Amino acid sequence: MMSNQERDPAELVEVLASIDAMQVRIAHDMLASNGIESFIFDEESSRMLGSTAAVPARLMVHADARGDALKLLDELGFEGPQH
Repeated sequence: MMSNQERDPAELVEVLASIDAMQVRIAHDMLASNGIESFIFDEESSRMLGSTAAVPARLMVHADARGDALKLLDELGFEGPQH
């Protein structure tokens, strides 16, 4: 298993997960405005399953941007992944 320093920069890692899709969208926009590319995963999954709380939306960034993204999200009051 690779350590965080050895991760492939193209690999995507989770920096935020929430059942509140709007919170994830706001975080996505804040990262973008600070030059950090991010991607929203699973945003539509809950709707397809018929429950808004069934699957949290996840905000993903490239592995090499994880530290910067988590720092910015923390400064803005978002809670990152609990791993």
